[in-house]
Amino acid sequence: MLRVFVFALGILFSGQVAAAPALVFCSDASPDGFDSALSDTAATHRAAAYPIYNRLVGYAPGSAKLVPELAESWVESNGGRVWTFTLRHGVAFQHTAWFAPTRTFNADDVLWSVLRQIDPQHPGAAEAPAGFPGAVAGGWAKLIKSVERIDDYTVRFALNEPYAPFPGLMASWPFSIVSAEYGAQLAATGKLAQMATEPVGTGPYQLAKYERGSAIRYAAHGGYFRGAPAIDKLIFSITPDPTVRVQKLHTGECSLVESVKPQDIAALSRDARVTVREYHPQFTSFLAFNARHKPFDDARVRRALSLAIDRRVIARAVFDGHARPGWLPYAPDSLWGAPEVAAPEPDAEAARKLLSEAGYPDGFATTIWAASGGGQNNANPRLTAELIQADWAKIGVRGSVVTMDAAELGRRGRKGEHDTIISGWRNSLDPDELYANLLTCQASASSTAHWCDADFDKLIEDARETPDLAARTRDYEQAAQRFLGAAPWAVLAYPTAAVVYSSKLTGVEPSSAMPFSFEHLRWK
Repeated sequence: MLRVFVFALGILFSGQVAAAPALVFCSDASPDGFDSALSDTAATHRAAAYPIYNRLVGYAPGSAKLVPELAESWVESNGGRVWTFTLRHGVAFQHTAWFAPTRTFNADDVLWSVLRQIDPQHPGAAEAPAGFPGAVAGGWAKLIKSVERIDDYTVRFALNEPYAPFPGLMASWPFSIVSAEYGAQLAATGKLAQMATEPVGTGPYQLAKYERGSAIRYAAHGGYFRGAPAIDKLIFSITPDPTVRVQKLHTGECSLVESVKPQDIAALSRDARVTVREYHPQFTSFLAFNARHKPFDDARVRRALSLAIDRRVIARAVFDGHARPGWLPYAPDSLWGAPEVAAPEPDAEAARKLLSEAGYPDGFATTIWAASGGGQNNANPRLTAELIQADWAKIGVRGSVVTMDAAELGRRGRKGEHDTIISGWRNSLDPDELYANLLTCQASASSTAHWCDADFDKLIEDARETPDLAARTRDYEQAAQRFLGAAPWAVLAYPTAAVVYSSKLTGVEPSSAMPFSFEHLRWK
């Protein structure tokens, strides 16, 4: 008996006791890779920007308030044209199987992370011969005049024009800080592509293994500057089917899901094993018209097809009532909305009249592209497409629904291969990011609308140059009216979001900025 007790005691103190369970996050899509600046997909941001990297500026937990992250502080000068960031000391980069850092984070890493995206002569620029998507869409090469290393822990950005939301831009995913030391090593050996497959960041988790299309495995970064995360192992279980994601929640195979069908929320709320947190992010679900393809180069056609859509049916059938019918890029009751502009009732007669004026009295044939699986902005893109297809049939427009994997949809959509495409955007807290990335002339090369309007651009440029909130709001209200007239999108709905997670998990604090932060999660 004594021998058994001693043996058991030995196991207890030998480290062989069961470790805390891994955090299994059921992701709705595969990432494009693990370099945040190379992609504009939500799946890549979740898999790369937030577990692996940090940015100079972040968001307070459960809040939309900007707070220091890799920067300790920042100051603005010269009328909003100069921004100086004081950097944090002693921040360690991840030590991985493919790279062993010899120093901690400093100003060189900020310069490398930014300059590679705006200077085609920078050694890191070769990783993206066609340009980095966020930088191209946002026109950062035009905005940022220079990035100067003042000393090891001070960086100064000089801008070509005043830009009030600059700190918020520094919190966005493309400004994830990579290791300049690692980048220079890869550039010297012609292996820059490894930045996206074998990443090195300062974030709370580091990549351990990627099983393409199946799972991503992470290990806690023991040297993380805010302290190693409480949960040692993080696993992304790539599960595009929303029904399967719900099944995995019920069985405990998933401990956290960011995207569920609204129709499943009631049943999940009755399961004591999981917790459902609904919140109101600035989500917009929309259908984009490809202005490069006829007949969508004609605003009358775009307005006609938008007018034909019954958004109330989509809100009920697709979102099970967990959404409001949409019309503008920002919800009317948000800071940047236009409350006086109400979503119109569907009007088939007015739509047919516009089509006739545009030279299509008998309608035409087109395609509606949609992701095969649901995501945060749209739980059922195929159903959405089918409802739109039925509405368009009433005005003589014959739409064929085409579905494909979300990653392929994004790639082909950016190339402009579609006629129309079901899409969405988790709106930034400052509207310049949405408009600059999706609706300006600068963004037209890679946005799903491929639309350009110089007058619209002028309003966006005016708004970004003034720090006065009232003046900016007026510019965005005028931009919203311009948007309505041109109809590059048919905005469909403003969804309510839900995070569903194991009731044994704590630290989930959704806000309009982020649904949760992996580093703050822990088991009860």
